[in-house]
Amino acid sequence: MQNYDVIIIGGGHAGTEAAAAAARRGAKTLLMTMAKSDLGALSCNPSIGGPGKSQMVAEMSALGGVMPRAADLAGIHWRTLNATHGAATQALRAQIDRELYHGAIVGILSEYDNLDIAYGAVESLDLDKKIVNGKYCAKSIVLTTGTFLGGVVTRGAEKIPSGRLLDDGTYQAPDKSISSVLANAGFRILRLKTGTPARIYRDSIDFSVCEVQPGDTPHDWFGVGCAENNYECVCYITHTTEKTHDIIRENIQNAPMYNGDIQGTGPRYCPSLEDKVMRFPDHMSHHVFLEPEGYNSDLIYPNGISTSFGSDIQDIWIRTIPGLENARIARYGYAIEYDAIDARALNDKLQSKDLPHLFFAGQINGTSGYEEAAAQGLVAGANAAAYAQNLAYLELDRTNSMIGVLIDDITTLGVDEPYRMFTSRAEYRLSLRADNAITRLGPIGVKLGLTPPAWYDQILEIRQDAIDQNDKFYAGYIARNEREIEAYRRDADLKIPANFDYTNLPGLTNELVEKLTATRPENIADLGRIPGMTPAGIMVVLRRIKN
Repeated sequence: MQNYDVIIIGGGHAGTEAAAAAARRGAKTLLMTMAKSDLGALSCNPSIGGPGKSQMVAEMSALGGVMPRAADLAGIHWRTLNATHGAATQALRAQIDRELYHGAIVGILSEYDNLDIAYGAVESLDLDKKIVNGKYCAKSIVLTTGTFLGGVVTRGAEKIPSGRLLDDGTYQAPDKSISSVLANAGFRILRLKTGTPARIYRDSIDFSVCEVQPGDTPHDWFGVGCAENNYECVCYITHTTEKTHDIIRENIQNAPMYNGDIQGTGPRYCPSLEDKVMRFPDHMSHHVFLEPEGYNSDLIYPNGISTSFGSDIQDIWIRTIPGLENARIARYGYAIEYDAIDARALNDKLQSKDLPHLFFAGQINGTSGYEEAAAQGLVAGANAAAYAQNLAYLELDRTNSMIGVLIDDITTLGVDEPYRMFTSRAEYRLSLRADNAITRLGPIGVKLGLTPPAWYDQILEIRQDAIDQNDKFYAGYIARNEREIEAYRRDADLKIPANFDYTNLPGLTNELVEKLTATRPENIADLGRIPGMTPAGIMVVLRRIKN
């Protein structure tokens, strides 16, 4: 038996971030994934950042994360979104070279002497004994399985058991056993769905009829002090047409999302094109962003037209889009269904409330997006290492970080669709900006061994004056934020016992008792965020606790 402090299962964005975080905290760590190509794979749109997301990337940088470093090494097109708005809503977004990003992640992981990587499928998982494949044993385990749990790719009438379609046209086998292991352990299993568009050969596109979208020059970087590069590409914008929409409406009975073939719930904020056409009938067109898959890649990612239609119908409507009339399709779009858990079974450390040696991160928790996955991975990996070595936990909440908002939302409220981060989800967003992430979280990272002290001191010296000037601009709002945060933390300090019994409390409906029993909020602040919870109900709980 090979013994480790931490075993991470899954090598995507959540898994690589978790492995690196555990290793930085001194844990002897094993990362298990199917193939080396999984490490940092950008399986959908090769981009990082955006509203709410770039703030989390900046927070990962302050905590020593790998995503900011890799993104700065692999970025090929950079834009600051909402540049004319205030700093709280500005968001950096970068188009990423797939191969450069993968290479950067592999290089960063090789820096950790206490991190081993094992390639191959997970054939068996014993949650009680913490043994994987009968030969690896750990003190704690982190599950970061992405879309591989019971994954099924759907394209028209085709249904292929798979966790991902590879560039060479082959499918990666899904995991068929972990979902049942989790269900048997008492976890509630959800069925979710996401999708991706076709990939189109660059030389078959007429860019002359498209709108040029140049990158910012000069531009910001995700991680101050991280390595930078000199790659630069141009992106383009085109749009769907009435003819596109007519073809989709005429064939909607062949769309798996509409004929009942797909049962999983898709992301509301990243819908398929057929969903856009049917939900917004008054829109005569939708934007299509033509984004390169790499600096030297011959493929273009048409962002905005993900689909589950069969290849025959994709062939028709894709060529009604200006610039794509002669498009040669390298790979057709598809939808993918997969299993996730109800994250209300976890605490704010992304740790199982019933099996404290077990941690979860990424799409298995019901989220969507590379940044959301990586952010959770960093927290889960750092805390799995803490559990294994009896160290202090990394505790983030909605008052000190966007990552804390994400974790609080999914563990307190749960999800009924893949969760995506937005700036608007944070009540204290004026205080949770990308530019001040280093002052908010840098000291925490240094204290826990996640962030190198010398690097923190260097970055703080570079950034402090600019942060102070920005804070002066928002001084009145920040002062109000701080008062609200102080009130929130008072409630957060009022802990609710883990075994608290909500039954037979006057004033609580049966529905609310079910929600509270399933969620098990950890404090009064979280209790107040449960849908349907009233001030009177909070007082009932408080009186029971005091008695």
